[in-house]
Parts: sequence; C-alpha cells; structure tokens
Amino acid sequence: MYLYSEIYSDIKKDILTNHYRAGKPLPTQKKLAETYHTSRLTIKKALKLLQDEGLIYSQQGSGSFVRARTTEDDKELLPLDAPIGATYSHRDQNISSKLLYFDARLPNETEQKNLAIKSNEPVYDIKRVRLINDRYYSLEHTIMPASIAPLDEDILKGSIYDYLGNRGIQLTDARRILYATEADTETADALDIKKGSPVLVIEQTAYDQKGHAFEYSVSRFIHDHSRFVLNIHRKLPDFLG
Repeated sequence: MYLYSEIYSDIKKDILTNHYRAGKPLPTQKKLAETYHTSRLTIKKALKLLQDEGLIYSQQGSGSFVRARTTEDDKELLPLDAPIGATYSHRDQNISSKLLYFDARLPNETEQKNLAIKSNEPVYDIKRVRLINDRYYSLEHTIMPASIAPLDEDILKGSIYDYLGNRGIQLTDARRILYATEADTETADALDIKKGSPVLVIEQTAYDQKGHAFEYSVSRFIHDHSRFVLNIHRKLPDFLG
C-alpha cells in the first residue's frame, strides 16, 4: 500500500470517530507532513482521496475542513475499521459504564490462543454495560493480560483505551468477527431486553503498535440501537496500460 493511501485511511478514521469534527479545519498540510514524516505532495494525494469521498472540502487560503454529514442518521453509522469503544465512537455524547464483573484468573484455551499467552499467565476478566446518554448500548466482555497494565474499578468506569493510551499502548490493528445471534439470559438482563431478542456480536482481538495482542473481547449490541458501516476504498493503479 502506498504511503498516501495509509495516511488517507488514518485521517479518515479520525474523521469518522470525531477526532476531527465536522466544520472544523484539519491540521495544515505542513503539520500533517511533519506528523507522518513525509512530503506535502504525499499529504495532498491523501487529502484528494478524502475530498473525492466527500469527507472534507477545501477553502482557498484557509485549508481543508471536515464536511458535515448529510443526515442525522449518519451520526449512528459507526465505522468498523476504527476502534469500537464507546468513548471513541461517541465522544460528543454522555458515556457511562455499569461494571458487572471484574476479577483476575488464568486464561482458558480460547483466550490463550487469541492473546498469544501461556496457561499460567493471568488475565483480567471484565464485564461492563455501556450506556450512551443513559440508553443501553452494549454488553462488553473483555479479557486482557494482567501484565499489560494495572486496572481497578475506577479505571473501568471510564475508557480503557484512553487509560492505556496514556500509558503508551495504542490500538493499531484488530481482527474482528461479526455475527448475529439471540440474546441469552445474561445479555437480556444486562441490556434490559427480552431473552431471544436479536443482537449483533463483534468478537475482537486488538493489537498494539508493537503487534502484541492486548485485548480479546466479545461485545453485544442491541439490534436497533447501533448501526455500523465499513467504507471500502479501491486503490486504482496510477498508470493504466
């Protein structure tokens, strides 16, 4: 993949997760070039892709700006190629957590495989209900190696990703499996829905910037409370023969 394509994807994630907000300017081309350690020409190519997709627009002499989304529904279209943590996807809304379970234990075989750890390496076992504007959003079951960072109940009331980010651990890659299922008793009770109601499940293994797996999670979403989108960009050859 060309560098400008990677920069395009990175800025796009920041736009879709509200790091760069609608109507606000992007950093200057000079600043972006410094951030990505590249030339302004490469940045221009990345911005051209974003502009062609309708995510940004330019103003003569003022730079590039994030375009407002066209409908209210777009606010609920959450990108699948970006972190799915509620804090990332709903930064401009009231986010709260209800901690259901928190303990440390030894991992089972599935957890050992996904986290690339041994059977004697302890993990954190975390179950939380996430709420957006006091509305049930998801049930998260997260497994993390205990060696990754010290956790406590106060930390789990907020964003785990923000906490890890402050310790130099960033989610850079993830493997996700999506499927639909019916809510079991635990899910129904946690999300205040009927047993057997349809839920969307996202099973994720998250990797940090060094390629180490630091999270294996299974998140369940109420079927009519969340909508996800995956934008596909096809890279055409620069020269057609």
